[in-house]
Amino acid sequence: MGGGDRCSIGCCNNDRRYPEKLIIRSHVQILQFHGMPKDPKLREIWHDKIAQGRVGYARVSNAKICSNHFEEGERTARCPIPTLFLTPSDISICKSPQKRKERKYNDPGVSKIKKLKNNIADTINVPFTLCISSIQLSRDADVRFYTGFDNTEVFYSIFSFLRPKAINMQYWKGVVQTAKETPTRYSTDNSEFNLNYLKPGPRRKLKLEEELLLVLMRLRLGLLVQDLSFRFQISEALVSSIFITWVRLMRLELSHLIIWPSKECIKDNLPSCFKTFYPKVRCIIDCTEVFLETASGLDSQAQCWSEYKHHCTLKFLVSITPNGMFSYVSPCYGGRASDKFIFNDCGFLKLIEPYDQVMADRGFKIKEDLMMVQATLAIPPSVVSNLPMVQRDVKETSRIANVRIYVEQAIGRLKTFRILKNEIPINCLPVCDDLVIICCALCNLMDPLC
Repeated sequence: MGGGDRCSIGCCNNDRRYPEKLIIRSHVQILQFHGMPKDPKLREIWHDKIAQGRVGYARVSNAKICSNHFEEGERTARCPIPTLFLTPSDISICKSPQKRKERKYNDPGVSKIKKLKNNIADTINVPFTLCISSIQLSRDADVRFYTGFDNTEVFYSIFSFLRPKAINMQYWKGVVQTAKETPTRYSTDNSEFNLNYLKPGPRRKLKLEEELLLVLMRLRLGLLVQDLSFRFQISEALVSSIFITWVRLMRLELSHLIIWPSKECIKDNLPSCFKTFYPKVRCIIDCTEVFLETASGLDSQAQCWSEYKHHCTLKFLVSITPNGMFSYVSPCYGGRASDKFIFNDCGFLKLIEPYDQVMADRGFKIKEDLMMVQATLAIPPSVVSNLPMVQRDVKETSRIANVRIYVEQAIGRLKTFRILKNEIPINCLPVCDDLVIICCALCNLMDPLC
């Protein structure tokens, strides 16, 4: 016995000839019977695993092992070896604890409430892991909701671009721990399973595409670490480590999507609404703020306090092209920084060339600064208190408002990544610049606004 249609694990009675008697464990979606691998070393390991639960096991070439005995519910590249329910003692350890006998109540209303609570508890205790394949079969609207991408093709395009670097990245575990960790590499050169999972440190708990999905879900939906820990069935510390590591990588690799185009490129793609009155506009700039969790230190609170928002905030300058694509993003500053200070300090002025025109809001008092590089400023005319605007100023304000609205729409699109719309946790402060750049880069993958 041990081959053909029956599972070769001694304590398992699954037999494909009797489908009505099959036992499917909770971590298995589709029960399969996996044949022996072709790789000799891996095949010997399989035989050793089978022998743990069987006395006098004679090795046969046609042995089968069902999906119940693999950690991922099937034989995969990351888990090619059966490790679960190999002996009767394994089953007794892994078996769910017996439920207490329910106390019977005479009141039918009380028993219904008790039953409902039990159902909810059972639902919460069922482990599940999200993956991009579960979203792939649904509508494109669902893909946009979870990731911000139009469809799964865009997701896998970005994943394919990031994967060569992600395979070898070392996960962030704090300054001291990351420096002390000795890089060790795990690899299996086996073309049958395409095992190319190389990285410093221990083996991954999630697949690379699942890790990318986790990061995108936090960026897009602003999910808490505890929520992602439950959804992906990993520890909160691992969620934080994955998030910080991927954010650093994505900032380096995706920042190239934020391009400062040449004058000729801007002119060739200038929307018709600019051509009549603002043909020399190179960019539209504005500053925006995102809420930040209040720090414990008084100095940090003073630097980040915003009188406009009445909250601790981070403030940064963005520049968009006339058709609405992000062309520059400044570092983040404390909420107390003024628009003029950020403009002069971030180095944006070095990008401006002679005869360029920059469009901005009234708060940007930068006309003299632009004159130093022979550029001009287009802002709505100032309003003198208690005096009505002349007709010429009214028309000019209306013209600028009609075209400057694209920077507001671009910022609105940026805030669809809810990690920037909600309050940013204080522990994400070291990567706040990276978060902003990543979200702007992902916005540039969408269709132009104009």
